[in-house]
Amino acid sequence: MDRKLDELLFALMQNMTIAVSGEKLAQDLDVSHSTLTRWIDKLRHAGVEIRGELFTGYRLTRLPDILLPQLIRPRLHTQALGKTIFHFFSVDSTNAFASRMLSHGRRVAHGTIVVAEEQTAGRGRLGRSWYSEQGSGLYFSIVLRPRIPPGFASLFTLGTAVALHEAIERNTGLQVDIKWPNDLLVDGRKCCGILAEMQAEFDRVNSLVIGVGLNVNHGSLPVEIADRATSLRMASGREYSRTELLVEFLEEFENLLTLFEQNGPPVVIDSWTKHSSFANGRRLQIHDGFRMIEGVTRGLNPFGALRLETADGKTEDVYSGDVVSWT
Repeated sequence: MDRKLDELLFALMQNMTIAVSGEKLAQDLDVSHSTLTRWIDKLRHAGVEIRGELFTGYRLTRLPDILLPQLIRPRLHTQALGKTIFHFFSVDSTNAFASRMLSHGRRVAHGTIVVAEEQTAGRGRLGRSWYSEQGSGLYFSIVLRPRIPPGFASLFTLGTAVALHEAIERNTGLQVDIKWPNDLLVDGRKCCGILAEMQAEFDRVNSLVIGVGLNVNHGSLPVEIADRATSLRMASGREYSRTELLVEFLEEFENLLTLFEQNGPPVVIDSWTKHSSFANGRRLQIHDGFRMIEGVTRGLNPFGALRLETADGKTEDVYSGDVVSWT
């Protein structure tokens, strides 16, 4: 269904200056006129402004910022990432959809992207939900099939944060920080979260699904997160093209993955350390799921764990956890 909606919207976008007859659209899409009418209503529900003109047909009143595969692919200069794109106007969770494809035995190529205009059950780390306002954020998941042992999987999450950092700063001019392990901050407030889910055997990763939720053009956020979250628009006063941000990220991330294959973990470790104020000298409290650990950050180990110098002078490697406070 969403693929057909994409085709309909792309046809309207190719004829922005004129109205296209419903008869021609229905014929080109090989559907009935009543089905076409339902699809037009679905696009309007998704925020696309379509005017129905008597005797002439349908016309877009303004160019929508929709993440159409037909618009993304021609702009991409990647070898693998984004060559296959599943686009949804609404889905429960892009990570959940990608995981379902993998669990049902479907052959999902390395670099496949699942992107949505809206998530009805967006997921964050540690079982949290992710607010996914329609048409305002960048909600997507990437399926990767890296030839690595499971112990190195967290480096791909860190690399995702680095590539997002580069894409956001280049497109917006905003200063972005990376909070360990995988949150992006603007003005000290969270604008982006990353969720990685892995299917692995003892000695190798079979697949890695990395989900991203980036607040782009939100004008406001729910009261329960407004004091600690923001969007690129709220931070700068400007709106941004989600398509351009996605394309920039995919190209940056693929370049980083290539360097990782050539030179190993230090590529990601060094890049993350360069872009994160949390890498060295920050006093943190981290809850690792069982206990609270407090100390001063002393960089990352080769597997991406955060090195924390505790009060007794010892250094502890923290592989996962939630940073609950920092100074």
